[in-house]
Amino acid sequence: MADRFELLALALPAGCAPESLAPEVAALMAACWPGMSRAQLLERARRLALRASLRARPEAGPDGVRLYSLVLVTGEVRTELVAHVRRLVRRRSVRRAKASLPPPKDVRQQGLFS
Repeated sequence: MADRFELLALALPAGCAPESLAPEVAALMAACWPGMSRAQLLERARRLALRASLRARPEAGPDGVRLYSLVLVTGEVRTELVAHVRRLVRRRSVRRAKASLPPPKDVRQQGLFS
């Protein structure tokens, strides 16, 4: 059985300005939340017409956090992000783990993102 991971954060590599991101990549970063699974991350990317590839990076993160290179391709544009993920402890039960849900949105702030 493969290891299960949860997303802690997405970050830009050093030297990359947030303004240089393609709109689809910026939308993906806005749609992600801490605790989402690898499958949820890749599904969000697919919905935004992004081809995604997640590969382990050689450097280690702090406190059991692993760093992965998330490469997103849309058309001719290739963007690389750094995904900070944590390995989930396996449960002995047969029951399937619940999917992580996005945090509730504050209705007072909806006008800020339109």
